[in-house]
Amino acid sequence: MLDDDHMDGIDALVSDQIRGEPRNATEDEKVCNFDKFKQDANRELYPGCTDYSVLKFVIEILNIKVITNLSNKRLDMMLELLTNVLPKGNLVPRLIYEAKKILRDLGMSHEHIDACKNDCALFWKENENLDKCPVCEAPRYKDTCAQGKKIPHKVLHYFLLTPRLRRLYMSSQRAKDMRWYIYKCVDDGIMRHPANSEEWKEFDLQYPDFALEPRNVRLGLATDGFNPFGNMNNNYNMWHVIIIPYNLPYWMVMKEPYFILSLLIPSPHQPRNKIDIYLNPLVDELKELWKEGVDTYDAYSKEHFLICATLFWTIHDYPRFDNMSAWRTKGYPSCYTCNDELYSEALKSKIGFINHQAYLPMEHRWRHSRLHNGLSKKQKRHLELQVGKIQEQLDRMSNIILGKHPSNKKRQLIGEPNWSKVSILYKLPYWKNKKLKHNIDVMYVEKNISESTYGTLLGIKRRNKDTDKAWINLQNMNFRHTLHLK
Repeated sequence: MLDDDHMDGIDALVSDQIRGEPRNATEDEKVCNFDKFKQDANRELYPGCTDYSVLKFVIEILNIKVITNLSNKRLDMMLELLTNVLPKGNLVPRLIYEAKKILRDLGMSHEHIDACKNDCALFWKENENLDKCPVCEAPRYKDTCAQGKKIPHKVLHYFLLTPRLRRLYMSSQRAKDMRWYIYKCVDDGIMRHPANSEEWKEFDLQYPDFALEPRNVRLGLATDGFNPFGNMNNNYNMWHVIIIPYNLPYWMVMKEPYFILSLLIPSPHQPRNKIDIYLNPLVDELKELWKEGVDTYDAYSKEHFLICATLFWTIHDYPRFDNMSAWRTKGYPSCYTCNDELYSEALKSKIGFINHQAYLPMEHRWRHSRLHNGLSKKQKRHLELQVGKIQEQLDRMSNIILGKHPSNKKRQLIGEPNWSKVSILYKLPYWKNKKLKHNIDVMYVEKNISESTYGTLLGIKRRNKDTDKAWINLQNMNFRHTLHLK
């Protein structure tokens, strides 16, 4: 952050929204903030110190706090000790509050958005000043009669995406890396990077104006839940949403420094379909980045340009696929690829999907094998679902009320063939035209298949699939007679 290229880019970031300040700063505010950063970068930490400026010291001490999980009280004690140890006239901040105040204009902070305790709505935009939920009329605060500061039931932490995308172009080397996919990516039929995918190439054909600017950013969205207390107690968990910029080279794109935390969703339990309520601010910003773009300084080319961004796809495990795509992953029609042509049967204590040989190539030897369900498969089916077919099904969906308020039925109506809602991602202008919208994290697939395979081979009780119920299923289906239960 202290290189010359970074200092050139600071003036493009100091106008970003910070808590309690307007999103679009005036030119006078930009000049004032930039002068303050430049002054802090040139001021010695103490008289005669040539290695550390005030800005460099604050950045490194806060970085240590994050890496080592230091509490605010411990850091305050360390700062007080350094203030006393270093020579008189030193400019070490005495409190963490003062240290953070120096960096607040970099756009590193986040917004607190109150949410209804029933997950019905956010107290945001037109609902910002309400004291009751506009849907279920539940109180916004825990104790409305208490004196002093009001405490909301739930608070969504929203980290603005725009300043974090602009920061990628503050370093000349990083700005150069953001163009890697178009100048150095090899297209030899092997998929090493999302730029080699058919979805990437088709998107370029659909939106050529977006593809003409190589600095426009393509984003992935990953989500899952975690226990913030680091133990096995499941009484409380949080849901995070992470944004991944795909312009970077393949050896950098999935590294931790380039993961952009976007949302922290609080809830004792999983948000499930109600995740759409919390995705509203992010989707709203993505729409703005697609339609209008944001003025950004490029440290590599030393010029300003209008940066645009698109959400390319989502990544999650299979249960989260239900929440993000709105296709229910339970019951007979849970296979998204089969859609309204079901390939599932009722087996003993479970549902079996045993007719998927139809998706294999016509010359595949398993097509003529009778070892799977006693039948050979001659029908040919395609793995790719038509975009128009999905859109027609969603157009017939009735309005689904999200949330746990009393007026909401416990069992929501399910749209045909198995939709639970229309995902909020369809508010993005380009989303309905995408063939590949959601990706299943291969780690979970490999883990589950490997555990079942080794559990069956080694006879591990918890993971063994060679059970009496499996033998009874073979007997009921009247094939593989040598494996029937005796």
